[in-house]
Amino acid sequence: MEKVEKRLNGGVYVCPGPNWTGPCQHINMANLPGDFPGCWTMPWQTLGSIGPDAGWICSMFVEPGNCDGSNPFNLNSGGIVTPGVADLRFFSRAGKPQDYWFHNARTVQCIPS
Repeated sequence: MEKVEKRLNGGVYVCPGPNWTGPCQHINMANLPGDFPGCWTMPWQTLGSIGPDAGWICSMFVEPGNCDGSNPFNLNSGGIVTPGVADLRFFSRAGKPQDYWFHNARTVQCIPS
């Protein structure tokens, strides 16, 4: 009998507007194409709210489609855990001023914590 591996299930709830205003999406990070952990490119001009599922930790990056933090220009927000950040306009991380991540986040990557 073939051994079946249990797939991870979890990810992040994201909204383009602050305070969970939508249209919002839940992204199952285990189901993204490519190697795990996947890199989700947001379809919006702003990222207003981000809420990782319990047991997951997420980071935001500034380059679309790139969650590799080795490039010094592809800034990494650092880890965000549950309950997340309801209003990224007032979030300051990685030496950047408030609202930087609201306007500049382009990709999100989450892993089990």
